[in-house]
Amino acid sequence: MNSLTGKLAAFITGLKYSSLPSEVIQKAKHCLMDTLGAALAGSKTADGIIAKKVAEKLSPKKESTLITAKGKVGVLEAALANGIMSHALELDDGNRYAQGHPGVATVPGVLALAEKEKKGGKEVIPAIVAGYEVFGRVGAGGNPSHFNRGFHTTGTCGTFAAAAATGWLLRLNPSKMVSALGLAGSQAAGLFAFMADGSMTKTLHAGKAGMNGILAAFMAKEGFTGPAYILEDKFGFYKACADASNPERVVAGLGEKYEIMTTYVKYHASCRHSHAPVDAILDIRNRIPLRLEDIEKVNVYTYTMAAKFIGGKDVTTPISGKMSLPYSAAVAILCGRVGLAEFKPQILNNRDVRALMEKIDVYPDPELDKLVPDHRGARAEIFLKDGRKLISHILDAKGEPENPGTASDIYDKFCLLAGTVFKAPRIERILEKIENLEKVKDISELTSLLTTR
Repeated sequence: MNSLTGKLAAFITGLKYSSLPSEVIQKAKHCLMDTLGAALAGSKTADGIIAKKVAEKLSPKKESTLITAKGKVGVLEAALANGIMSHALELDDGNRYAQGHPGVATVPGVLALAEKEKKGGKEVIPAIVAGYEVFGRVGAGGNPSHFNRGFHTTGTCGTFAAAAATGWLLRLNPSKMVSALGLAGSQAAGLFAFMADGSMTKTLHAGKAGMNGILAAFMAKEGFTGPAYILEDKFGFYKACADASNPERVVAGLGEKYEIMTTYVKYHASCRHSHAPVDAILDIRNRIPLRLEDIEKVNVYTYTMAAKFIGGKDVTTPISGKMSLPYSAAVAILCGRVGLAEFKPQILNNRDVRALMEKIDVYPDPELDKLVPDHRGARAEIFLKDGRKLISHILDAKGEPENPGTASDIYDKFCLLAGTVFKAPRIERILEKIENLEKVKDISELTSLLTTR
């Protein structure tokens, strides 16, 4: 097939566990672990609790595990609810070139369908790789224009990713995979309008991506056709959803490198655009104790997209706090972290946090713009009342492939998040299944450990 979708579908359907490089397999396991950690902790948020209630009310079926619930629901409802939970804390992975979050769109749908179809670890791994591959390529082909138009890539490109991943599990041939991707394109949705009032809608985008992707894959399997030129057609995804695009990026270097290897891990519970600034502030804080009464002002310099997107100070809800760089910077200074507790009401409404936010200003830096998207850096300058000026530069936030942190960081993060729900013995069993995923014959061996039964 000559369409971009056709070339992508041919590559995806040809993926095999046996042909994947060892580092790609290991990365897929880490992405699975990271997403599940976010989902377990996210299940306790308001978003997660509502999602579980809705899934249980909508579905009489008992096909797939609903994370931290006592029973199962239908495969579509499981993908929806588990995807919402995974995205609820802003601690899920991402791709800086695609400008979105592949894990929350891919992993919940893969696990839900794999459980329903009784698939094993050697099938789950390439399915995950397929989802990340499509997310990275389709997202990079349309961004940054797609993002600048107000589209949330996690919801839009995530639908393509989920269709590819679950289509792989259903063993779609290239022709039917083209239809699955075409059908995904007509369901791809997600708008940044939630930024205006801090509503919960952002997490719905992740859940719907997984849900709609599975629907697209099943429809295609049964012979329902989708447009072969969904990406590049004059009425296709890129023309409709971006002012400028690079469609050839979708197929450039297919098989030469895997998009999953560009995935970053998040170590702060806030928008990724705030992470380099937060890392810079924490670097200063680790060197010199900081107190509110000693601080005259704080200037944060970062790339223009970040400055414009999260430079505001209107914080009324947890999500608006996560999307505010001044808020994240303030709690980083006062609390020494930007974690789960820092977005609870007692911190959101803390007088000292609010007072410090008013001293923090965010500015675009043209020099940092020149490095985007390969590097999304920041510079923090803290002016003290005694006349000292404290400075830190960060080129790549912790968790980027260029600054991955230590080997144990991702495990420590998982244990911290999973520990909000389970005790150590259960956590160790989950980790053992993930680390030896290729030996798991039925994915229910893993998913059964994610319930509260």
